[in-house]
Amino acid sequence: MATFPTLSRTPGVQGYIEDTSKDAVNIASKASGLPVVNKLFTFDPKTWKYSLFLVSQADKETIAAFYEANKDVPFSWYNYQESETYEVIFDGPPAYSLDKIKMRWHINLMLVQYSPL
Repeated sequence: MATFPTLSRTPGVQGYIEDTSKDAVNIASKASGLPVVNKLFTFDPKTWKYSLFLVSQADKETIAAFYEANKDVPFSWYNYQESETYEVIFDGPPAYSLDKIKMRWHINLMLVQYSPL
């Protein structure tokens, strides 16, 4: 299994948004006559919007190459906020935009937890 590359720049405090799925946890069906909430799945994956600011051109190319090689397989990703390593998959391609300084990039990644810890 691949590991997300170590970059020369780590994310700042504003670099993380963490969501839990609203659809994966519970379903409520009143068709049976019992308004009971039931678990739909036993595993509720976390989703992260992971942003990097002022990323160098070399690190941008590293992320782009990693995405192309691993866009369809799970990989290990270290979450600096929780000091925890997760097995994740990409939820879509990285979004790149210039970040106020020539040749420095702002990169947004969407990652979804693939399996429980």
